[in-house]
Amino acid sequence: MRSQARRSVVCFLMVLTLASGCTANASPPDSAETSSAAQSTSAAISSSPPSSAMATTAVYKPADATGPAQNVPLPVKPPLADEFSKEGLEAFARYWYSTLSYAYETGDMGPLEAVTDPGCQTCAKVKDSVVPWHSEGRWTVGGQMIVEAAQSTFKETPESEYQVILIVHQEPIAYYRADRTVADTKPATAPITDILVGRYTEGKWNTRTAEHVSGKAS
Repeated sequence: MRSQARRSVVCFLMVLTLASGCTANASPPDSAETSSAAQSTSAAISSSPPSSAMATTAVYKPADATGPAQNVPLPVKPPLADEFSKEGLEAFARYWYSTLSYAYETGDMGPLEAVTDPGCQTCAKVKDSVVPWHSEGRWTVGGQMIVEAAQSTFKETPESEYQVILIVHQEPIAYYRADRTVADTKPATAPITDILVGRYTEGKWNTRTAEHVSGKAS
């Protein structure tokens, strides 16, 4: 089976510092005056309208025919995904596919590579197709990886690895050139069975490979 999945796959924090100047030769202020001044300052600050910039939040905008996605949120790895257990491995496998989706949407392989062994052929194939496309003004629309199920027997292999069987599919994807013309489109894939092989080291899981059950890399 051809791998459709591997083709071509915060808020602003402003700190407001109020600085008050002083004169080296000035006499210490009267305590009553100090209290009055402090109250006036507090009242002035309380009555001041909040800065709109402080409430500004970068809003996620999915890619469409007019341009690439903006402010795409990074995939969030749940704490369970770092647990050495059957449930932890299954949660990690789901997280890994979310980093794959992120790579397709942004061209950024960072999150995927952070949880994938450097020798993984899957990651290399995705990088060879996805990263070049997200350059020179090109982008993709869609292509999210959807995990429908993830199941592991949590049995260690002779190589000290563990396997997860997943049912996944990829949403429709369109490839746009910089001039906003469509270079190619692909329909949603039918659900396929993948196997993810992971290894637990230094308190976290790492993907060794992810392949179709036919043995071909995803």
